[in-house]
Amino acid sequence: MANISELTTPPGTPTPPTLRTRGGASEYDEFSNKYVITEHSYPSDIYNTTGIYGGNFVVFYINVAEGSKILANEVKTGFVDEIPRMQGDTVAMELTKGGAITAAAAAGAIAGVGVAGMSKLLTAGSSGVNVVGALKTAGTDVALTALKTGAVAGVAATAVAAAAGGKMSRQQKRITTAIALHIPNQLNIRYSMQWADEETMMYQATAALDSSVAKSMTGTETTIGQTTASIAASVALSKTPVIAGALSAASGLAANPKKEQIFKNVSHREFTFDYTFSPRDEDEARNVRNIINTFKLHMHPEYKDANNFVFIFPSEFDIFYYQGTKENLNIHRHTSCVLKDMNINYTPNGLFTTFADGMPTQINVSFSFLELAILTKEQMKDHY
Repeated sequence: MANISELTTPPGTPTPPTLRTRGGASEYDEFSNKYVITEHSYPSDIYNTTGIYGGNFVVFYINVAEGSKILANEVKTGFVDEIPRMQGDTVAMELTKGGAITAAAAAGAIAGVGVAGMSKLLTAGSSGVNVVGALKTAGTDVALTALKTGAVAGVAATAVAAAAGGKMSRQQKRITTAIALHIPNQLNIRYSMQWADEETMMYQATAALDSSVAKSMTGTETTIGQTTASIAASVALSKTPVIAGALSAASGLAANPKKEQIFKNVSHREFTFDYTFSPRDEDEARNVRNIINTFKLHMHPEYKDANNFVFIFPSEFDIFYYQGTKENLNIHRHTSCVLKDMNINYTPNGLFTTFADGMPTQINVSFSFLELAILTKEQMKDHY
C-alpha cells in the first residue's frame, strides 16, 4: 500500500536537479560543423576579430517542441544533441505520464482541503500509515474533500496527457539552424527580487505575552500587566472598527504594526536586444530577411492538430555570448528563453526605401526575451 508521503511526492518522480550549470566556457568551434549559421548571420564580417565588433558576437540556438510539425521541415539540416540547459523546475523534473497524473491528483487534494485539512492528513500519516488509513484518521469531511478534488485533478491530468501523446516531459529538439548577430549596442541585464512587508503584530504580541508569563513564573519579571496593556492598546488603535482613528487622534498614540520585510520570490529576468539592420549587399539583405523570419516563426505556437483546440508551446532559445571562439564569461549567461515580444520598424528614418528587389534598406528590430528559470546563488557562481 502506498505511503502518505505520496500526497506530496508522487511515486517514480525523478528528483529535480538542485544545481544546473554550464560549467566552464564552451568553444564555438565545436558547433561550427553542426549548425547552419551562414545564411542567418549579420553582419557578414561578424567573426572578424580585427573588425568593428572585435570578434564579439551572440548566438541564438533554437529548441523546438518534439511534437512540432515544423520539425519535418528541418530534416534536411537535421538536429543536434542537447547541451546543458536551464529551464523551469517543472520541466526539469521530467515527469512520466503516471507521475504527472499522481502529482496532479495530490495537488488537487491539497487545494481542496486547504492548509488545515492537509495538516491533518500529514499528521495522520506521520506515523507511517498508508493513504487510506491517513484519510480515515483525518476525518470524514477532510477525506471526502481530498478524494473528490484529487480525483477531478487526476482526470484533468489524464486528459492532458492523452492529448500530449502520453508524454508530459515537454521534450524539445535542438535544430541545426542558429542565428549569429553582433552584440547589441545596449547590452544590460536586470536582477530583481520580490520582497513585501507583512504585519506581524499579532504574532509578536502572543510571543511577548507568553514570554512575560514564563518569566513571571520564574520570578524574573513582574510586568505582565504592562505587556497586556500595551498589546490591548495596539489592538484597539488598529483593529477597532469606526473609532480606531479617533482613539489615535485623541491619545496621540499609534499602533506599531510590527511589519517585517519578507522574501517572496525571484523575478524571472527579462531583457531586450535592439538592432539596426542596414544590409550592405544582396547577401546581407537575404540574411537579414532569414533572421527576421526565423525569429518570427519560432516565437509563435502552433496547433496540436486540425481541431485547433490546443497549442504546442513556441520554440525556446539558448543565448551564448562569444569572444572569438570561446564563450565570454566576463558578462552574464542566460537561462533558456522565450521570445516574448518582437517589434519591427521598416521605416526608422521616416521614409520607406528599398533595394531593387523591394528589400528595405534599413530595418530596426527590438527583441524582448523572458528567461524560463529563476536564479539562486548556485547559478550566480556559474556566471549567470
